[in-house]
Amino acid sequence: MRLSFVSALSATAMLLGAPAAFAQSALIGTETTTNTAPLWEAGVLAAGGYVSHYPAASEGQFRALPIPYLIYRGDTLRIGDDGFVRARKEFADERLEIDIGLDGAFDVDSKDNKARAGMPDLDLLIEAGPKATWHFNPKKDPVQVDLSLEVRAVIATRFVAFDYEGFTVNPQLSVFDREFMGTPLRAYGSVGPIFGYDGVNEYFYQVDRAYATPDRPAYRAKSGYIGTKTTLGVAYPVTENLLLFTAAQVGYYGGAANTDSPLHRDDLNVNVGAGIRWSFWHSDARVPIVR
Repeated sequence: MRLSFVSALSATAMLLGAPAAFAQSALIGTETTTNTAPLWEAGVLAAGGYVSHYPAASEGQFRALPIPYLIYRGDTLRIGDDGFVRARKEFADERLEIDIGLDGAFDVDSKDNKARAGMPDLDLLIEAGPKATWHFNPKKDPVQVDLSLEVRAVIATRFVAFDYEGFTVNPQLSVFDREFMGTPLRAYGSVGPIFGYDGVNEYFYQVDRAYATPDRPAYRAKSGYIGTKTTLGVAYPVTENLLLFTAAQVGYYGGAANTDSPLHRDDLNVNVGAGIRWSFWHSDARVPIVR
C-alpha cells in the first residue's frame, strides 16, 4: 500500500499556510513494485508546527492539527492524493496537466499580534482556482521536475459568512524525488513568487484611518508582488501503513509592493512542521500510480 506525500503532508502544509506547495508532489511512501496503489484508502494524520501569522509578520504561533483523511484515485476525479479535491485533464502526451489548485491559511486573532492590535481579526483563508502544470520529464521517472501556474480566488471565512478578498497568481518550479540520494526518503522542493490582486494585499497590509495609531499610521495597500516562498519537505515510510514527515517553508518578502506598510514587519518568515500518518483501511482494487 502506497502512502501519498501530499496526503501525508496536507496537515503540515495547512499549518504552514501553503497547502498548494505540497500539492506539487503526488508520489511518496511505500510504492509497490507494480507501481500501483489502492483505488481508495482512509486513515488519520496529525501534524504540528510553527506558523507566521501572515506574510511578512514578525510574530507567529504553534498550531496542531489531528485530522482523518480520505484518498480516492479516479481517472479524472481525485481526492486527497494530489492536493485535496481535483478534476484533472492531461494533454500533450501527459506533459501538460490542467486541474484545480488549492491553498489556504489559518485565522489570526489580532489581539495575539502586536502589529495588528485593535484591528479586525484575520479570518481563515481558502484559495481555489485553475492550475496548469508542465512536466519536464515522464511521470515514471524517479525525479520529477514541474513548472506550474496557479490563479486562485481568495475567500475569507469563519463559516458563518464567506467574503471574496481578491485573487493570487503563483508560478512555481518544483522538484520531487522518490528515492532521495538512493534512500527510502521521499523529498520535495519548490520555489515561486506570489502576486496579490483585487484586494488580497489590502487584506493583509492596509491600515484604515479608523485603526491608525501613532505607531501604526494609515496606509493604503497596493496590488502586486507579495513575496517568494521556498518549500522543502521530506517523508520516511516506516512501514507500509505508517509515514513520518517534516517540512519547512521560507518566505522572503523584501522588495514587495507593500514594504512601506506598518503591518509589513519582517522580510523573512520561517515556518516549520512535522507529523505522522497512519493508513488503516483501503480497497482491494488497485490502480496505476499517476503523478
